[in-house]
Amino acid sequence: MNLAGKVQTAKIGNFFDGIEMVVVDKEVIKPAGGRPQYTCKVVRGWPGLQELRDMRKQGASAEELANYAVGIQLPQEDEVLDLIVMDITGKQGYQKLVCEVAATQIA
Repeated sequence: MNLAGKVQTAKIGNFFDGIEMVVVDKEVIKPAGGRPQYTCKVVRGWPGLQELRDMRKQGASAEELANYAVGIQLPQEDEVLDLIVMDITGKQGYQKLVCEVAATQIA
């Protein structure tokens, strides 16, 4: 599934395994009005993210991970990203989309 998400918030996840974002779907309007909002975890496709995940797998300390994460440029508020939804996790009313940034987005 593809999602054109307008970024509301973005931060590096607590476990240094992705970028946690809240996005609004730019292509869908709810029947009652408004646009659906999703919590997404971007795990691939963003510059610097794969290196951070590799460091984590190699057993880097939390301090080393935090120092590297500071240098990753996060998506800006109101930036529209083309996301590919890879999985949907969570229970009942709380769901999180696991996504990657589409290759055409990164230049």
